[in-house]
Amino acid sequence: MARSGQMTESQWGSRMTKKAQAKFDRSTTKVCNSSRKVSRQESILTAAVAMFNEQGIGPTGLADLAERMGVGRATIYHYIADREDLIYRCFKRSCDADSARIEAAAAQQPGLDRILGYVRDSLDLEAEQTAIVADTSYLTGERREEIDIIRRRNYDALAQLIAEGVESGTIRSCDETIIARVLASMVVFLRMSPRWVGEGRNVKNIDVILETTAYGAASDRSADFSLLQSAETFSRIRVEEFGKQSIANMRVEQILMVGSQLINRHGVDNVSLEDIASAMGATRGAVYHYFSNKEDLVVRCMERGYELYDAFITFANEHGRNGLEKSAIISHLNTQALVGPLQPLVGWLGLDVLSPSLRRKNKQRLRDLLKRSDNIAAEGILDGSRRNFDYQAITVARAGAYLWIPKWISQIEDSRPHYVADEIVSLFNKGLAT
Repeated sequence: MARSGQMTESQWGSRMTKKAQAKFDRSTTKVCNSSRKVSRQESILTAAVAMFNEQGIGPTGLADLAERMGVGRATIYHYIADREDLIYRCFKRSCDADSARIEAAAAQQPGLDRILGYVRDSLDLEAEQTAIVADTSYLTGERREEIDIIRRRNYDALAQLIAEGVESGTIRSCDETIIARVLASMVVFLRMSPRWVGEGRNVKNIDVILETTAYGAASDRSADFSLLQSAETFSRIRVEEFGKQSIANMRVEQILMVGSQLINRHGVDNVSLEDIASAMGATRGAVYHYFSNKEDLVVRCMERGYELYDAFITFANEHGRNGLEKSAIISHLNTQALVGPLQPLVGWLGLDVLSPSLRRKNKQRLRDLLKRSDNIAAEGILDGSRRNFDYQAITVARAGAYLWIPKWISQIEDSRPHYVADEIVSLFNKGLAT
């Protein structure tokens, strides 16, 4: 018999059961709350990814995101610390997804099919749900370093798969470090291009992209191509005269060249006129003497880029013997220019900061350039130098191959402009298959 004030065994067991139940209930509530928080975070990231991919990171703010989701800004800030935190989380999720695609490819037998599988998976519907990591300059400090490290690791892992394919005999000899970056750039641009290239262009013709990655565009894959012409001969800086106007023109061209280089590396949003002046060792006033504001500089950098691209196409039409060779000349000169100091502005990545009217105007200029490239591709099919397939997706993919060259060229051991251009043109003409 229990003494007065003491609990019986059954009472003690009942109390312990109640304590355990309460602890379980608290634990379950905590897990549920945590699960709801993760779920809401995921919905925020999903909505942010869609906006980033549709209109670019620059124009997208947390207020825009809250409006799209139909919630208050306070709700966003409950789950996301700030705008940079949002960008970081979206980028991290995308980089991890890319790592998973490379790991899935690595699980297959060494060879070309691994690379084609990676390209296919990178263009599928699941990949569309991840952010396009076009520019890590939106991040600072450790966050930026972390994303850059993951991207570099993914590049190196993809390059390793290509090198193993060469060893297996199913991929021709090539510079795997360059090809890995070019393939990744082409895939990214194919995903982001629909908002610029207009309707009616099937940029997601995955079959033809895989076919061209494997076998190239040339009807005769054994035909060699070489170009001695240097892109630097197209520079607008001339020392033929030393009048005041000539010196002023040279100064403007120098500012546009340095501005284009910085924007190509760091993105339009992350470069100011002060940054350009500092890179040139000039004063802020020296730059403002020629440019009224940042938009004025960007527009004139774009115009300079269009003139260079037009000059490359004109040169190709004058010196190419057939459609395939003309396309190769354009690709070679574009690559040389973006590897070297000439660097025309990558116009596709600067449109987001322009006013609506200027954006429409520049979109049309870019579409005109694509159309000229389309015409040369069609010419190659007619003269038999190029294989007959839907070239419109390939025209866009080729444009994407150049975009990130200034961002990764410092990671390449042999970064001579002609060498890099030869590798890229060989990919376009011959593909990767032996």
